[in-house]
Amino acid sequence: MTATLRGVARLLFILVVAGAVGLGSFIGISLVYFGRDLPNHQQLVNYVPAIGSKIYASDGAFMAEFASEHRIAVSIKQVPRMLIQAILAAEDRDFYTHNGVNPTAIFRAAVADLTRFQRGQRPIGASTITQQVVRHFLLSNEVSVTRKIKEALLAYRIEHELSKDRILEIYLNEIYLGAGAYGVATAADTYFQKPLDNLTVAETAFIAALPKAPANYNPVRYPQAAKARRDWVLAGMAETGAITPEQAKAAMAEPLGVHLREPEGEPPGYFLEEVRRELVGRFGEKAVYQGGLAVRTSYMPGYQQKADKAFRDGLIEYDRRHGWRGPITHLSNAGAAQNALAGMADPPGTAGWELAAVMAVEPGAAHIVVKNGGQGRIPLGEMRWARKTLDDQRLGAGIGRASQVLQPGDIILVEPIGSAASPSGRRGAAQAITQYALRQIPDVSGGLVTMDPKSGRVFAMVGGWSFQQSQFNRVTQAKRQPGSAFKPFVYVTALENGYSPFSVVEDAPISIPQGPGMPPWEPVNYEGSYVGETTLSDALVHSRNLVTARLAVSLGLPAIARTVQNFDVMDKMPLYYSMSLGAGETTLLRLTSAYAMIDNGGHWLLPSVVDSVQDRQGRVIYQKGVKDCAACFVAAAPATGAAADPAYKVAGAPPPGSVAVPNTRFIEDAVMYKPTKPDPLISDAADREIIAMMQGVVERGTGTAVAAVGKPLAGKTGTTSDWFDAWFVGFSPDLAAGVFVGFDEPRTLGGGEVGGHVAAPIFRDFMMAALKNVPSKPFPEAPSASAAVAANVLRGAPDDDPDQTASLTPPDANAPPEVLRDGRARPSRMPADEAARPDQSQSPYWPPVPRAYAAPYTGGAYGSTYPPGYPSPYRQDYSYAPPRDYGSQSPYSYAAPYTAPRSYGSPGQYPGYPTTGYDAPGGYPPAQSGGYPTSGWRPGRGTGGLY
Repeated sequence: MTATLRGVARLLFILVVAGAVGLGSFIGISLVYFGRDLPNHQQLVNYVPAIGSKIYASDGAFMAEFASEHRIAVSIKQVPRMLIQAILAAEDRDFYTHNGVNPTAIFRAAVADLTRFQRGQRPIGASTITQQVVRHFLLSNEVSVTRKIKEALLAYRIEHELSKDRILEIYLNEIYLGAGAYGVATAADTYFQKPLDNLTVAETAFIAALPKAPANYNPVRYPQAAKARRDWVLAGMAETGAITPEQAKAAMAEPLGVHLREPEGEPPGYFLEEVRRELVGRFGEKAVYQGGLAVRTSYMPGYQQKADKAFRDGLIEYDRRHGWRGPITHLSNAGAAQNALAGMADPPGTAGWELAAVMAVEPGAAHIVVKNGGQGRIPLGEMRWARKTLDDQRLGAGIGRASQVLQPGDIILVEPIGSAASPSGRRGAAQAITQYALRQIPDVSGGLVTMDPKSGRVFAMVGGWSFQQSQFNRVTQAKRQPGSAFKPFVYVTALENGYSPFSVVEDAPISIPQGPGMPPWEPVNYEGSYVGETTLSDALVHSRNLVTARLAVSLGLPAIARTVQNFDVMDKMPLYYSMSLGAGETTLLRLTSAYAMIDNGGHWLLPSVVDSVQDRQGRVIYQKGVKDCAACFVAAAPATGAAADPAYKVAGAPPPGSVAVPNTRFIEDAVMYKPTKPDPLISDAADREIIAMMQGVVERGTGTAVAAVGKPLAGKTGTTSDWFDAWFVGFSPDLAAGVFVGFDEPRTLGGGEVGGHVAAPIFRDFMMAALKNVPSKPFPEAPSASAAVAANVLRGAPDDDPDQTASLTPPDANAPPEVLRDGRARPSRMPADEAARPDQSQSPYWPPVPRAYAAPYTGGAYGSTYPPGYPSPYRQDYSYAPPRDYGSQSPYSYAAPYTAPRSYGSPGQYPGYPTTGYDAPGGYPPAQSGGYPTSGWRPGRGTGGLY
């Protein structure tokens, strides 16, 4: 028996040893096999939390954050001990004793998983915090034995590379806790608007409850599950001694107390997007979204609010002039419409308005129910504007009954305007009922921008009706024809080349040859009439196209192009005479900044939205106007203001491999600086003269709507053919602004909707609000030897001169001539042949032929005046035939128009552009290249009515 027992024991020993050797060999082989393909764990050793960039207004107010993950990074020393204990109680109670893997937890989970496997359930985890960190950074969430083995191996390695506190710090900053919050500090701010050290026991437990499954414990969607999970954590904290049972019981009795922060109105999306684009262009996306930059912008909230209101009011006013396009939708009956309201989202850009269902209509009012269930009434007086919109922005019949506008079952937008007494039907009593005005989102769009004319700092920007509706920025991205808003740069060129505001030029028809086989270019004034001799100043004040065309001929297109390119209106101006009337394309931002250069004395500037940038350590790495920011680092004192915000700053220097902007001096790209240009761009005399002439536009000319501001202002209106685009750009001595209004898919704004009627009132309302409390400041006086005599000429005719003939009086003939910078005397009038012969290199088709028109035709349905001499397709029985309108040129046969999306600055298709000449292969055939306007290939558009 004894020998038998010894044999059994010997056999067992051999088996155990063999098993141990086999197991060891298996483990060793597994380690070698799985270890050779493990990811590099050094990124954890060099970990720096990804922090978004915070954007601040010019006054230091927080605006927004650009972040791939919303995170407030904290060091382990900043995390309260109670929160650490709560996290460990919920996630890894043995964290400080295991080596990355917890065998006890694995065994416990394996036993539980046998039952879960039989039920077809997902196995529960036994991962330690170290394993979770490894999985987050280096592996995936794949459920497999291979992934678990790799996870364990990496966790073991990490435990030997990093301290426990460092591993826990990484975990507490990286873990996702729902509601867009990454990290415990972000969760405290998101759910309770508190810093970590102000959390209560119950709040601490709630945050610790989230890592397991934040979506399943969403306190808004699943409050009961969230509270149960929080209470489970509280019980675990009591078990581990983090709190007493009494504290746990008291905390369990508390409600969740979650208060998610409500958005504070619609952010300035167009401005912020320009900030984002500028930052990404300078620093790259990784630095912007993960580098923890603090960005001070030029944004001024007060200006933005005023710009928003002026722009929205202006679009609404225009839209109401052009009638009602119908309800948002119509359902079969009032009850169906009311039921549908609850599930409808508010359209973007309708803050202050409400969705409503029309319940009943009587002759003098419509009765409605708004989305929140309240009842109201739209009186007929608030619907009289809602005449039906017909073709070409014309209006239908007037409104005499509410039923002409609304029907029961309509879903519409309304705005509350007050209360009024309404009969209740009981004993003659009356009750208050809310009164509403009928509203609709304007179909037209446009933009408004305002800036400092001395520095180019953009204060506010409105790129459309609503950024949520359309992110296309019509200030910076829409390339449109400025019409007569372009003319100041022709006149600046004239003032720099021998003309004065008092020079006399013929306002009479002119015919300019364009090449063999092509008709001459014969521009017309907007009114279709002309006044004969006029001064340069008066021609600009009243926007005379024919005078401007004569100046273009006299000066030569290359001279005008140099001015245009120096002022950055365009990168390269095509040498076509129609350019002088604003047929080229530019953006509102470029044109406004060009006007700002006139305002500041002719000094070049670059519009910008970013003033300065600091990295996460508070060091200034960019400052507007400073090419080399090396000196910024010398003064890297303790951060203040935005840079001291703990939401983005991490104490101490970042370890190697930081995604923060490197600690090297930042030199701006050369493209961001002034190219080789004269400084100033124009002479002081010419600058003062053009400003005085543009003041005349406001005081006596096409921009008189702006005069109501009551402060010194200068500017210019602009309207393109067939009223497609309306502009007003102008400035005070210290503030420049520009307004553009037009449809995204270009079409007419309607007859008579010129810049002075559409855009100028928006400019006026903005400037009136912006300058309300600003003392009047005069512009510098224009230098002139005969200033007293010429004051009338510079600014137009006085109010008591209805025929404006006084403005045509030239200065005293005995006055001494003005002197140019080179000592030459200025001519007082244009050469006798009407236009100086330009260089032959400019165009071989000379001389221009003066042409006298008969009385212009003003009847028919053209929407404009067309002098005799228009091509036959437009004159047969005066019926409009729409082949292509090239202004006052005969139609020209081109290949199929290019209609695919292009980079013309407008979204979608740009109809009617030819296949050649606009970045397409080929280019114009030589015989067709002389003088065709860029606007000429849009149906119904020409250059004969630019205003």
